[in-house]
Amino acid sequence: MRKLEVMVASALLGLSAAPAPALAQSAPEARCAALAGARLENVTILRAEMQATNEVVPGANMPDFTGIGKGPPISGLPAFCRIAGSIRPEAGSDIRFEVWMPREGWNGRFSGIGIGGFAGMINHWELSAALKAGQATAATDTGHEAFGMESAWAKGNPEKVRDYGWRGIHLMTVNAKRLIADFYGRPADKSYFMSCSGGGRQALMQASRFPEDYDGLVAGAPAARMTDLVMAMIWTLQAQMPPGAALRPEQAGLIDDEVVRQCDALDGQADRSIADPRQCRVDFSRLACGVSSSPQCFSPAQVTALQLIARGPQDRRGRTIVPPYSFTASVKGVPVPQSGWEGWIFSGGKSPPSSTFFARGTLADFFEQPFADVASFDWNRDPARLKAALSADLDPKPDMRRFFARGGKLVIWHGWSDPAIPAGMAIDYYNDILRASGPRAKQSVRLFMVPEMQHCFAGNGASAFGHMGAQSQTDSPERHMGMAVQQWVEKGRAPESIIGSKGTSPMDAASLTRPQRLHCAWPRKARLRAGADPDKAASYDCQ
Repeated sequence: MRKLEVMVASALLGLSAAPAPALAQSAPEARCAALAGARLENVTILRAEMQATNEVVPGANMPDFTGIGKGPPISGLPAFCRIAGSIRPEAGSDIRFEVWMPREGWNGRFSGIGIGGFAGMINHWELSAALKAGQATAATDTGHEAFGMESAWAKGNPEKVRDYGWRGIHLMTVNAKRLIADFYGRPADKSYFMSCSGGGRQALMQASRFPEDYDGLVAGAPAARMTDLVMAMIWTLQAQMPPGAALRPEQAGLIDDEVVRQCDALDGQADRSIADPRQCRVDFSRLACGVSSSPQCFSPAQVTALQLIARGPQDRRGRTIVPPYSFTASVKGVPVPQSGWEGWIFSGGKSPPSSTFFARGTLADFFEQPFADVASFDWNRDPARLKAALSADLDPKPDMRRFFARGGKLVIWHGWSDPAIPAGMAIDYYNDILRASGPRAKQSVRLFMVPEMQHCFAGNGASAFGHMGAQSQTDSPERHMGMAVQQWVEKGRAPESIIGSKGTSPMDAASLTRPQRLHCAWPRKARLRAGADPDKAASYDCQ
């Protein structure tokens, strides 16, 4: 694998030279059109044209972690140079990418855009957000075209697994930077990458493998070790396979209420918010039919399934293999049902949970030789086989000494109520970074654990904090994670807290009218001052 990285680095030496003075001084339209002939190693430019102010981008792609593919057209954009291209680093590769550059008003920053799930689309919506914020920006499909839960593209195509796992984002980045320098006549001052889920994994991969690509990275709800995530999903699916064990979506509310009843007061605040769910040891027998009078009570097989999910994957010696999913008061999807346990974990609904597609897809399509399926996955033998086959391409290493040595800054955040990726994985990975990355790590990485937040957005908590899009004019570093990282890189002020707002959109953190909470850099937690208003961030201290 190291040989492949060297090949990639060597290929990049063939990038075009700096633009001729005549080109740099010509009109933006001419500079944009000239990029159709850019000489970039293994790159074919497919499109290079200026889009006029308010020109509509039809059939735009939306982030796939929401379960949405093609969205409505994007309007209201400033004029920009739009570049589309294909990168082919080896036979079988076809990494499609786009670079959007404001015609005027560029703030000197470059913003790389990630994509979650199994990727497969260029994220136009986040490109548009970065463009409106005055940034030059780029996104990629990571080497294949598919809906975010489809994995058939990987079957028999190890080069596409490499493109998806670590190469696509890197090659998008270095080629986008070259095109930006050609268009503006100078390179970007600073480069940032902010994404969630699989995009969070991409951020960690950048810090680990390619430390010179970005100055600041935000890894939201990251699949920090994708091989561990696949095993977490397999465990929850196996737990519900015995007869009568499948959990039903309509039972989610009963779990919520019981978790609150047993665990809400553990943090000293009766607010339906559990600051650290690891302290919550739910007695699921209280949900059993005959004990609970609810019509949604749980059968003995379902109670056992809940106990297994709460315990997490273990081998026959009782050793924990992957952190378990957190039981909090946001098991039920609020306000988006498919974002909760109903959509990700429960097998007793009308359609399979989302975890099915990722677990089965990985086992079926990412291996050159036949592997176990979900039902036959052996916890004493197969975890090692899974990691031996896939970890090198899919799991970013926690050693980030090179990234930190050049001044790179990293923020990781994760929702405690995440039903897609166990929240404890973020804490474990953060601790691994501190152990593996030397003395600079404590000054260069921050972790934020967000109570009652589900996967990337939604939940009952204050889960909007500028974590999923470029900033607007009303945002500030105290309320917008992207701006906080910029301030850290450019002014040296590390984010020790961030203000979250309750809302339905992952991009509405600018609202000052919704209930707010303070989120603190780990391991500190927000504590409400006695008698203070719980809906105001100023009422909390980090302790």
